[in-house]
Amino acid sequence: MPGTGDSDSTQLPRRPVLEGVGALGIAGLAGCISTGGDVDVDGEAEELIYEGFKEEGVEPPVETTIYANSETEARVRWAQLVQNELDSTDLFDVSFRQIAFTEYLDLVNSMAAEEENALICLGLVGGWDPHSYVYPAFHSDNFAPNGLNISHFENEAVDRLIEDGVRESDTDERVEIYEELQELLVEASPFSFVRSHEEIVVYRADAIDGFRTYPITGDEYTSIYAPTLGVYTELTTGEDELIGDVGTGISSYDPTTINDDTSGMVTGLIYESLLEVDFDGSVRPSLATDWRRIDETTYRFDLREGVTFHTGDEFTAEDVRTTFERYEETPREHDVYDWYDGMEILDDYRIEVSLTRPYGPLETILSGVPIVPSAVADGSVDLSQRPVGTGPYRFVEHQEGRLWRMEANDSHWYDGSGDVPETPPIETITLRIIPEGSSRRAALETGETHLTIGLPNGSLEAYEADDEYVVDRTLSGGVDFLGFPCYLEPFTNRKVRRGIGMLVPRDRIVEDVFHGAGSPAYTPIPPLLEQFVDPEFEAHIVDEYLN
Repeated sequence: MPGTGDSDSTQLPRRPVLEGVGALGIAGLAGCISTGGDVDVDGEAEELIYEGFKEEGVEPPVETTIYANSETEARVRWAQLVQNELDSTDLFDVSFRQIAFTEYLDLVNSMAAEEENALICLGLVGGWDPHSYVYPAFHSDNFAPNGLNISHFENEAVDRLIEDGVRESDTDERVEIYEELQELLVEASPFSFVRSHEEIVVYRADAIDGFRTYPITGDEYTSIYAPTLGVYTELTTGEDELIGDVGTGISSYDPTTINDDTSGMVTGLIYESLLEVDFDGSVRPSLATDWRRIDETTYRFDLREGVTFHTGDEFTAEDVRTTFERYEETPREHDVYDWYDGMEILDDYRIEVSLTRPYGPLETILSGVPIVPSAVADGSVDLSQRPVGTGPYRFVEHQEGRLWRMEANDSHWYDGSGDVPETPPIETITLRIIPEGSSRRAALETGETHLTIGLPNGSLEAYEADDEYVVDRTLSGGVDFLGFPCYLEPFTNRKVRRGIGMLVPRDRIVEDVFHGAGSPAYTPIPPLLEQFVDPEFEAHIVDEYLN
């Protein structure tokens, strides 16, 4: 199994001990020094990198390539800023390449196996629990291509803390564990965290009423109709079709193979889960009406009766079991098999789920496991051809590269007993696939779309000043990062990785590239989960490791 070199299994002590200790390996090295050759090393960051070079027996300048996908303009721009920052030293000779998203995903998933000399610009998207940010990307169980640990980073202390955090149910204890874990990840620096996201949706004020931007990337259209969360959206134009957009193609309809935000976004109103998470992070019932913890590793769920799939088949306990167990040996296996040990069906509407271990984030994790019909097991329902769920909208068509269309599900289970109408006020939703930001903006301004996601941030100020539009912004569950080839010298050395992280121009990226949208990121868990990233802790991380 590839490792990361230079004793990456070293365990940091708890934070109170660390606060009195200087950043490792750089004390007393400030200033500009000569290496004895043609290389000048200026400042603590460059000195730390050069020290790592010496430990690996590597002479500067080190050649490497930084990559971004061509469809994401902001990512291309911040990649170039990092390239220029590294090239301005005598330590690196950095090339830049932008490639199409499908080719980019292939590169990301295979880079460690192929030992690619690649710096990768990507976003890490999680949910309402810190486990969703650290486990997929940093645990040694999750090496790409079957997980999101793209650089095959391996660290025994990181694995242990991730496992401690997920077993713990006491909030204060979890905060302490995740602070220690984040500090260790910043010190080891398999990624350099760059920017915490904002979710931003712009819509026409004369066309849309009631829309709220959901904080989690990939769930942007949740508030179109979410009776369990008490929200819905109306068109005020007299039309029955809402036209929105997505920025990239749709790669999968099957929850066990969806590994991109767009595919999750367009199927979000088609699938439902046992539980749902509200806009403030609180857990709500959905296909499960009640649940309780029987003991440390057993939960009982009462299932909603009178629910049918879009095929007309009744929803029962067997559909839940099929849903969970089909995750095994799929790209999203760890969504379920990180905790699932088995299920006992008590009757058609009651189940007991057994866990492999105590699992603190179970309730929020379940909101990300869409329930599918048991008929997928025998092949009579093929999710590779069309998504089939119990949600308020059903799939109509997907014209590849052009649009995705859904229509209201007249047989949806909701009875109108809450604050949301019994049926969705919007009959049809059409999402146009528009990769270019300028084209999305033009479509909104000409009235071809009512709503747009992912506009260039430079245009937001103009929309915020124009009464014809609403710019809806919220903190988001996402972090941009620079990923290192931890398997390849000199990036095997944590000093090299951390030194590069010190050079990343985070403030400039937020201001110049994203026009103030989001905030500089220093840790893998975003400010949306504020109890795990309080300002005092973040200031400590910056002072200790990044200044």
